Formats: sequence, structure tokens, C-alpha cells
Amino acid sequence: MASYQYFSALVAVVFFCLVVVLIRKDAIHMGSAVRWFVIAIVALVFGVNPTLVDQLAGYVGISYGPILPLLLVSVFLLVKALLADIERARTQVKLDRLNQ
Repeated sequence: MASYQYFSALVAVVFFCLVVVLIRKDAIHMGSAVRWFVIAIVALVFGVNPTLVDQLAGYVGISYGPILPLLLVSVFLLVKALLADIERARTQVKLDRLNQ
């Protein structure tokens, strides 16, 4: 394995441990934690085996493999922002009803 693969694996393991610590401190809910666990595992797999990214990009039709993880992260962040806005709107509605 190359040095960047070790670094990627280390980052994924540290991220995984961080999620575990946040769960133990009740900083995040278990439902959200599953999503973050999946992200950490995918980061570990892609970090250890970078040729897998190129293969998946080829199946999707992307000619430059490293763009695939960036595209996936961008989509994930957009969905996360949308879910946060939905939750904020629900909270605002509850607060308005409580004030009435």
C-alpha cells in the first residue's frame, strides 16, 4: 500500500471513532450515526483501494475517476442541507403553534 492509502485509512478510522464518541455523548442520534458510519466505511474502502473509484466511475460514465467521490459528496451535502431546512421549518411551525 502507498502512503496516501495509509493516510486515507487513518482518516476514515479516526472519523469512525469520532462518530462513536459523539454517539456515546448523545451529541448525535443513532439514526444519523448510521449514515455517518456508512460514510466512514466507504471512505475506508475507497482509501485502501483507489482503483475501485476508477472502476465505479467507468461504470457510471465518468472519464476522470477522482471526480466521482467529489460528486457524491456534493450530492450528499445538498441532501443534508435540504433535510436541515425541512427540520428547521418543522421546528418553526411547532414554535409558531406553541406561541399561539
